[in-house]
Amino acid sequence: MNGLAVPTEGSTVESLAAMFEPEDARILAAALEQFALTGVRRTSTDDIARRAGVNRATLYRRLGTKDQIVGGAMVFEATRVLAEIDRQLHALPDGVAAEDFIVRFFVITQATLHTNPLLVQLLEVDRDETLFALTGKAGGILTAASSYLADRIREIRARAGLPSDDRVEAVAAAISRLSQSLLLTPDGPPRVDTERAREDFARAVLVPMILG
Repeated sequence: MNGLAVPTEGSTVESLAAMFEPEDARILAAALEQFALTGVRRTSTDDIARRAGVNRATLYRRLGTKDQIVGGAMVFEATRVLAEIDRQLHALPDGVAAEDFIVRFFVITQATLHTNPLLVQLLEVDRDETLFALTGKAGGILTAASSYLADRIREIRARAGLPSDDRVEAVAAAISRLSQSLLLTPDGPPRVDTERAREDFARAVLVPMILG
């Protein structure tokens, strides 16, 4: 298989980040900080407004109800996580074989997700509400992740000399849901809690999905 140049940095991540006006992004970051301190359930809109330095009317006008703020904050954090994954991918050397690039992509993604300080803190402070936000209300997160991953898969296939494939969107969505499950249910199979296990899983399962 042909070696890969490192994917173009930031195209999808930048478009996802552009979903948020700067002031909204600042308020959502403040909301996430508050959630990490007191948990989603025990955080009020007054708490968020106070931490963000805005009044409650401004908070509602810009971001809506508490449920809408929680959803927006989770998507906002997802874009920050994707940006970090993208940064690490961009640091890989050019000329990596397609199979090896996919393996590194998966290893980087899993390590980044499982060590995300905010997510670790949220799960510790308010596990039930955080899990609900990342499952029952995770449509926006999955949409963002699938969009990012679909673009990366297209780049991988193109740079590996493979033709366009109309399955890319479905493959990206399936891998996004798989990553969600691996993050939130780490104790069930497949066990990918070590770098070697992640490498083996990616080579056995994800490489054929993406390049097949």
